[in-house]
Amino acid sequence: MAREYKDSGIEWIGRIPKEWKTERIKALFSERNERDCQGKTLLSVSQYFGIRPKSETDLADSHIAESYDDYKEVHKGDFVMNIMLAWNGSYAVSDYDGIVSPAYCVFKFRKDCCNKYFHYLLRTNGYPSAFKTMSRGVIDSRLRLYPEQFYTFPVVIPPLAEQNRIADYLDEKCGEIDALIALQEQMITQLTDYKQSVITEAVTKGLDPNATLVPSGVDWIGDVPKGWIVCKLKYLCNYIKDGTHFSPNTITDGYPYITATDVRGLGIDYANAKKVSEEVFLELQKAGCQPHNGDILLVKDGATTGRVGMMIDDTECVLLSSVAMLSPNKRVTNKYLMYVLMSDFMQSQMKLSMAGAALPRITLTKLMNFNCLFSPLSEQYAIVSYLDTKCSEIDTLISLKQQKIETLKDYKKSMIYECVTGKTDIT
Repeated sequence: MAREYKDSGIEWIGRIPKEWKTERIKALFSERNERDCQGKTLLSVSQYFGIRPKSETDLADSHIAESYDDYKEVHKGDFVMNIMLAWNGSYAVSDYDGIVSPAYCVFKFRKDCCNKYFHYLLRTNGYPSAFKTMSRGVIDSRLRLYPEQFYTFPVVIPPLAEQNRIADYLDEKCGEIDALIALQEQMITQLTDYKQSVITEAVTKGLDPNATLVPSGVDWIGDVPKGWIVCKLKYLCNYIKDGTHFSPNTITDGYPYITATDVRGLGIDYANAKKVSEEVFLELQKAGCQPHNGDILLVKDGATTGRVGMMIDDTECVLLSSVAMLSPNKRVTNKYLMYVLMSDFMQSQMKLSMAGAALPRITLTKLMNFNCLFSPLSEQYAIVSYLDTKCSEIDTLISLKQQKIETLKDYKKSMIYECVTGKTDIT
């Protein structure tokens, strides 16, 4: 017999099976405020991975609290929410016992229900945007969703047996999809490593396998083709300088203001770059913060230090101090220098120069004095042509893998939504 449906009364959920109920979140949760933190695992909450021990995340070495006395205790099966980031889905049911920041809310389920079902339900797309409408604050980074508002939102409640079936089904299917995503990500890592090795091999050994090799005199460069020259990076550039050291006010429409985020290979995505007024642009232009067509851009501050890009047009823009601009002189071609800066031996020098620093940063003085390597111009053109072709082929493969990941993620979201709203019958 065909399943009968009714309107849930919840805009982002739509129809639900006739036997399902609709209640407020308050009927499910009560807040937990236990503070026994001695010897407990510190947990982190993310919109991407849910809840994990902080030691297993990219935040492992970030802010360390002076004391964890006020941190909140989490029991396995509790629902944990970062009230400052509820609007972007930073909440989940915990698979761990541990503690979280006092800025988080910890909820225990008040009645007999399948915790994991509600984990899946509340992480469907409709809830974060709905939470945003009830969060308090002026801008996104200051929004707060307090328990009294959180409790007012509606949820759909299937019979307990069906909650369990849905949760078990989604655990299995999501696990299969996550494994496929992990495989694609592994392939992307392998392709990225291969691309890096191709670049490094070409700019340190050339394209002729029969070339005579001689010691470079630099340990991390090794032997190089005869006739190639090792020198300081500054001897290959007309100038090496960075952008402005103060953060100007940005506006909606104006001159592009390039930061580390905008440096990603050839060209700049000006549409997504921040903007400054004409007055600020002219001031920064006069101060020498404007890159020019053919300049190599290098991120020298922050988490993406070492990332390399290149200006390929005459768009008038200015740089932040986190980005250095290098103007190649007549000894090297622009793209050749870009590839050299991408190579392992240059990236290794950058990492070494930052060792022990609290904030990843390369000073201009250190950058200018990095050991560099260049070949005769005729070989440079050949190497650039070869790398353009090879890197394009690898980038195409990486793009295909990324598209597969997005397709899998979209399928996973759709499957979860169809199951937790009863549109797919899990019998």
